[in-house]
Amino acid sequence: MATATKTAWVCDRCGVTVSWSSGRKRRSLPDNWVADKDGTFCLGCRREIAGEAGTAEMPEDASGDSRRKADVTARIEFELSRNPQTADGQIAKACRTSVASVRSVREQLGLSH
Repeated sequence: MATATKTAWVCDRCGVTVSWSSGRKRRSLPDNWVADKDGTFCLGCRREIAGEAGTAEMPEDASGDSRRKADVTARIEFELSRNPQTADGQIAKACRTSVASVRSVREQLGLSH
């Protein structure tokens, strides 16, 4: 009995599809993707989910600025948890924020380098 080899994945949140060129078969998820009980997610959506989790417990009357800061902080924390050695500039670009914000979160987490 032949085993099927998966060659394409679809993010359950944004619908982006990743596939391998013809002839190249790969069984595992693409790098930086996850599949769990909630679904299969690309890296971009994983960042967004982290940001949403950072604002989920905030009071309903929290200001927009407070929500934005909590979202950015949670996305930076997500990136630092993936790889604390990543350069601040690279994390800032990925999280659409400033290098100063990344440095601040890094210091709060005791991950200064």
